[in-house]
Amino acid sequence: MGFYLSRYTRALRVNKRWALLALLPPALYLMLAVFNDLTFKVSRDFSPYSGDTPVAGSNSPVNTLKLEELVAKPDLLFLDEFTVARLQKRFGRGDNSGPLGDDAALRNLAHSTLSLVDLGDARLRLSYRGKDPLLGGSLVGFYTDRLLMRIKDGMLRTAPRTAPGPLALRSVSNIAVGEIVVVGERSMWDAERLRPALIILAASGLGVLVLIAVFELTDPSFKSERQMAQYLGVPVLGALPNAEPLVRALPD
Repeated sequence: MGFYLSRYTRALRVNKRWALLALLPPALYLMLAVFNDLTFKVSRDFSPYSGDTPVAGSNSPVNTLKLEELVAKPDLLFLDEFTVARLQKRFGRGDNSGPLGDDAALRNLAHSTLSLVDLGDARLRLSYRGKDPLLGGSLVGFYTDRLLMRIKDGMLRTAPRTAPGPLALRSVSNIAVGEIVVVGERSMWDAERLRPALIILAASGLGVLVLIAVFELTDPSFKSERQMAQYLGVPVLGALPNAEPLVRALPD
């Protein structure tokens, strides 16, 4: 066993340049991922945007907050318990078996992919950034309806008691809602590619080690004087050492 281990160790030293072959598969994977892995941005604009616009609070039937507060903390819209329940009911069947999974998975999806930002020029943008443009369009459309509904309810809560309904409807109708825009983007790097790349690197490295072992075991040349003596059945009187390492160590 010791002979084979030393033989394999020597083969690794001699063929250490083969280690570069292990880098080829993960490099090819990362290059192909740049061309094949698209990220989609699905967005919709609202105007005119006013930070003072009242929005119905979700924790009380009478409280309101300003729209600028909702922009500063968009999770107040995206992760609202009632909204998440409605969203799960729309995309699933209410039994945590829908395409978006359970409430925890849905909350993580909304938090990581959705945004609500003030673009300036009295414009507000609700957008999704992820891998599924159809899902992004559905989420943007759903949260558009929820946002407009909460603005309408906020107007109703803050409007004068005399004819509050028409005033709220008129205020909401003044908000122009743009078309849903879908843009595909290729990113040079995505953190999600790291794990597959490391797995491919480990597999290719193991493959190189196995390849070196196969070539070494199938090499018919003698590896030692003892091996020659056993194979030929004659004693070995002497051997010429390999002078190449000595030559390389000599000064020019």
